Order: sequence, then C-alpha cells, then structure tokens
Amino acid sequence: MTPQSTGTFDEELAALAADLRRLRIERGNPSYRDLVARAERARAGIQLSMATLSDAFNGKRLVRIDTLMALVRILRSYDEFGGEIPVPGHSAPELAPWRRRWQAVAALQSGTPAGERPTAVATPAPAPAPAVSPYALRFRLVGHPGPVRHLAFRADGRELAAAADTDAVLLWNTATGLPYTYRGRIEASGPVAYAPDDSLMTVNNEDTRSVSLWDPVLRTRRKTALEKIHHDSIARLAHSPDGRLLVSADTGGSVRVWYAARHVRVPSAFDDLPGRVTAVGFTHDGQVLALVEDREGVRLWEVFGAQPLGAPLAGQPVDPDTTAFSADGRVLATAGRDGSLLLRDTATGLPLAPRPAPRTGRIGALAFSPDGLLLAVAADDGAVHLVDTATGRPTGPALTGHRRPVHAVAFSPDGTRLATGSHDTTVLLYERQAPPAPASAAGSVAARALAVLAGGGTPVPLPPVASDGPLVRVAFSPDGRTLAVTTGSRQVLFRDTLTGQPAAEPITSPAIAPGTLLYVPDGRLFVCPDETSTAIPWDPGTARPAGEPLTGHSGPVMRLALSADARLLATAGADGSLRLWETATGKRAGDRFPGHAEDALGVALSPDGRRLVGTYRDGTVRLWDVSGSRDLTRSRVLYGHEGPVWSAAFSPGGTVLATAGADGTVRLWHLRTGERFGESLTGHGGTVNGLVFTPDGRFLASVGADGALRLWDPAAGRPVGEPLTGHSGSVPGVACSPDGSLLATVGEDGTLRRWVIGPR
Repeated sequence: MTPQSTGTFDEELAALAADLRRLRIERGNPSYRDLVARAERARAGIQLSMATLSDAFNGKRLVRIDTLMALVRILRSYDEFGGEIPVPGHSAPELAPWRRRWQAVAALQSGTPAGERPTAVATPAPAPAPAVSPYALRFRLVGHPGPVRHLAFRADGRELAAAADTDAVLLWNTATGLPYTYRGRIEASGPVAYAPDDSLMTVNNEDTRSVSLWDPVLRTRRKTALEKIHHDSIARLAHSPDGRLLVSADTGGSVRVWYAARHVRVPSAFDDLPGRVTAVGFTHDGQVLALVEDREGVRLWEVFGAQPLGAPLAGQPVDPDTTAFSADGRVLATAGRDGSLLLRDTATGLPLAPRPAPRTGRIGALAFSPDGLLLAVAADDGAVHLVDTATGRPTGPALTGHRRPVHAVAFSPDGTRLATGSHDTTVLLYERQAPPAPASAAGSVAARALAVLAGGGTPVPLPPVASDGPLVRVAFSPDGRTLAVTTGSRQVLFRDTLTGQPAAEPITSPAIAPGTLLYVPDGRLFVCPDETSTAIPWDPGTARPAGEPLTGHSGPVMRLALSADARLLATAGADGSLRLWETATGKRAGDRFPGHAEDALGVALSPDGRRLVGTYRDGTVRLWDVSGSRDLTRSRVLYGHEGPVWSAAFSPGGTVLATAGADGTVRLWHLRTGERFGESLTGHGGTVNGLVFTPDGRFLASVGADGALRLWDPAAGRPVGEPLTGHSGSVPGVACSPDGSLLATVGEDGTLRRWVIGPR
C-alpha cells in the first residue's frame, strides 16, 4: 500500500482505489464476476455487487468501511497465482492498514453532493455527529384528534399542552406521560401559551379573535382575557423573556402588545403590515420586537413607539416562513422554504457564522433550548435535528420517531425535556440524557461497540446474566436502559441493559403468563396474569398496575403486539380470536377478529396499524386489513408452514411479513400480494421460536430450539455470518434495542445474553 499522504479528498480516494487495483493484480487479477462468486462461496456473510466493485476500484465514491474490509478479505482469499485460500478473519493483522487508510480518507470527506468536491476556500467539513443524541425518547403521547400544530410547557415543565387541528387541546403529565383526562376537554384552536400565573392561554375557538384563560387545576374557562382584540384570526402568541409582555399577531398583518398579567394593551400597534406575520419575538430586554413577514422578511421594531428600527434585515433565506428566538432574545433563527437556515444577532442584525447546512425539504418548526446552545430543527420528513448554535453542526443523530411532517417543537423551561408534534397526530416527549457515566460497564459496552465497527460487523457477546430458572420472553424498555424478562416461575425480572444488575422490583404477584410481555412508549409494561383472559398495564417504577385491565377473551391471552405509532395494542387468545385496543384509553378498537377453533399462537400489527396478523397452531397465518371497519369476519389465509406457527414480525417499512414455526423455517411474505418472498430461510436445527427485525430493517434475527441466534439479510434471503451460540438449551425469546445496537436473548438454561451488533 502506498504511504499515506495529506492530499485532498479526491487525491486520497484515487490513491486508495489504485492500491485496491494493485492488490487485485497481486492476487491473480480476478474478474468482478469471480470476486462476487468467491464472496458467495466463502459462506462468511460477505456480499459484493458488481456496482460496488466498480465504485471501489475506480474511486467513484468512498464505500463504507465494512464494504471495503469485505472486499480486501475476499482479495486476500486468493494467492499470487489466483488460487483460492481461506478468507482472512475480521481481526487479521494485514487488514489493520486498510482500516486506518479508510478512516484517513473519510476524515477528508466534506459531505458535498456526488460530483461536487470541496475547494480550497470551502469551510471545513462538519465533524461526524456523536453516536448518541442529547435527548432520548421517553413517551409517545397518542390520542390527539388531528395533526398537532402547537406545543407549550408550563413554567415548571410538569405539564405540556398540545393543540390539534380539530379545536382541541390535550394536557399531559410530563412525568408519567399520561393525559389529564379527568380534568375535562379544552375546546380551543390555534396557538397555546402559559400565562405568568400558570393559567393556560388559548385562542377562543368560538371567536378566533379572542384569547381565553383556563383554570390550571379545574380545566374550566376562567374568563376571556383579551376579547376581540384583532380584526382577523389570531395566528401567533409569544411572551417576552421576562414574561411581562405578550404579543399577538393575526392573519391580516396586525400585531398587538399587552401587559401579560393585567391584560392591558401597550399603547402601540403595528397595523397594516405589508404581509402576513409568520413569527414574532422579543429581544432579551423586551424593548425591541422582531417580526417576520412573508413579504418583507425580518424587521425589528421599537415596542413602545411602534417605529421600525431600520430596513428589513439583509441576507434572508429563500422565502423565510419559519423562525424562532433564543430565550434571551439575542439570537434569531430563520428558515426558508428551501430548507436553508440562518442564525443572526438581533442586536446588530448581522448573520452569525457558521451557517448550518441546508436541510432537504421544508423546515416545519424551530425552537431554541433555554440556554440557547441547541436549536431543534423539524423537517417535513418527520425528523428533528439538534444543531449546536455555536458551530452550526449537529449534536447527534436526528430524532426520527415521527412518520409524517413535524409541525411543532418545544423545550421545557429547564431544558430537560423536548416535545415534538406531528401531522401523524402524535407528540413525542424526549428527555435529556445525562453525560455518559465513567462506569466500567458503560466503558466496556462502548469499547465493544467500537470493536464491532472496527472488526467489520461481527456481533460481540456481553457477559451472560444467570437466573435460577428458565427464562421465556425479553423486552427492551423504550429508552433501551432496562430489560424485562419473564421466567418459568411466572415472574417478571428487570435488569439493567449494560450491567445486568436488577433495575426495578420484580413482578411476583400476580403470577404472570411467561409468554406475554410488551412495553409501550410511555414506559408501561403490559403483562398477562397466568391462565386468565386479562392483560394489565404495569408501572415498573411504582411496582403497581398503571391502568385498567383489558378484558374480553374467553381464554388465556397468548401474545401481545403494538403498532408502530403506539395507538393500537393487539392481543391473541387461546380462544382463537384476536382483539384490538386503544392504548391511550384501554378501550376496544372494534369487535373481535375470529380465527377458528385452533389456538392463536402469535399476533403482529403492521407499522402503520393497517394490517393485523394472527398465527395459528394448524400452520396457517391469517391477515386482516383493519384500515377501515374493524369488525371484519373475513381474512386472507397464508399457507406454507408445516406445523404450528409461533411467531410473526413486520419489517419496519411494513412491506414484508416474516413468520416462523415448528417446521424450523423462516418465511417471508409480500404484504401487498400475500405471495412468498424468496425461498424459506433454513438453518435452525429445530423449531424457530421468535423473530425480530432491527429498527433499520437491514437484518432479521431468529432464535430456536437449537439454542442459536441467527441473523438474516431479508432482502437477499441469506444468512449473515455464522450462528451465534452460547445458550445450552432452547431459546424462546429475542428482542432488539430501540437504537438497533443490541440483541437480547433468553433461554431455558436460565441465562440472559446480549449481543452488540451495531450501531451500523
């Protein structure tokens, strides 16, 4: 390999490609077709394509590190005469220089589009995003009657108001993730805010030109605070940083300023502005008001004189329509319809450098953290990016829990929580993560995860956690920090994901059916008392039930499943029927879905909640479309398994269904047609007990009576690597962590095992 130089990205990429071509010649100059076939024959989980080989050998792009290492391993599986020799292992010493070389080239890459390369005057490439976001998902709040457009936290951060399109505001307890349903429904529309006395301030849905106050405890309308204060509907409400002033803007281009506590108008008005006001905010001292108009752009005004302070600010993004002010009013963020984003100093009106990179698609909402160090940027693709305001760089991977555009983002006043509201009618509540503790266990996991990446992706086992008796099911908590495990002695144990130590009091009473276990995003755990027809929500924090039980089956509940948006919970019973429930209320969502006399052994819901699948003891798989009426009595039946079908799982995209059972096979099905997808996946030496897709859909994991954990590439229909072993008996349960970095398995040998498989 040529010595590493300090050239540009293009030069170093070309040099890397030249070294690959040189290695190919040294190994008998095999053709592209020969290399693809050699990788397939090697049975080492390596897959190469003609297009990838062309890109790598010709320097068209920098391929991923795992792809490069796979190619080098295959090239080194030839001797100098072109004869085949064993494929080097992941940790072979001769691979280390190639890893270092790839890392050096990757460090030069700027992330510019294909065909465009950085020039000598370009700004330095952003540093790679940290592997962990500053905020982790805590609760998914469901039950809003329409798209969520506005969010507001109470001053203490313990209450969140979410306003939907359909003239309704729901209030949520941020500590529990539960709604304040007992306080009554709030009929209101448009933006929401909390007044200095913590009463809720909303736009009156009966007269959208007025602002109402709601009692913070009784949730009854206390009085009309600002009655008919505008000629047109109110579109924006905002307080000054000290809470003393309130500004309201209507859809016709008029703005009013008020003393918030007394509801008395400041003797100034901003009428007949040339365009619609898309955002409002104060500077830190409350003396200057910044208005963003869809025609003029950003303009600063004197609050107590209603006089403009100069011309509109220059250097606007294209068609600015989304803005946010930092809590102290010193920084203004403005986004354009093209995804461009600009930060500027409100005192000088000058842009701040560096400028964050453009997003793909329109930016739907912006919000600063209370300390002004972070900016939450919501995109139309459902992602929320956290940007460091000092550097313009991302502070971690995007938050991707929504399936539709995000319309609202809000930080709690102390910055410990972040809420996002979406067109998918859900609110996601994130919690700020503490800095990584210097505990040896955490360090061990980090080191092992790095070893996984450096070693080309081979899963790395963590030390097993032993129990006194057989273990049956396992589930990760929504934040990934806790594992819940059912035991053969009818208990539920809670273990810290990293250390394996007890994380909460076990559930010992009532006795729990070991085959049923499911977390919902708000942290509750659904379990089923042994030999009953009931499913109960459980709060691991209080070690007590956390809601009304779900009853309706005429026999024991066998399995549980949750839709990706957490709206629906499905149960399968020994009576052969499936049932749907609304997770927010615990009420039935339609009538039962009858199967037949054979027991229902498994159940799954598609990510969009439109399809329900039941698996049965007679080897059939039944598929219902539940997007319309939920009292359907007809289903599509999928045939193919020989013997009981124990497990079913949908791919994250919802296009593929995987099923597995006593015949030792895993079968894949096209959801749209109901036809088989490729050949059956075989390799287990007996019954396949459980299935789970990784969150990115790249891998399918299966466990069986042979004690093995296997990884499959569902797109190619092939195994990935060798079986992962360690259990001394049948493995009935498998789960994947929410971030896709860990697999957990439980066995009849009484051990809990964890495998680091990413992040990938």
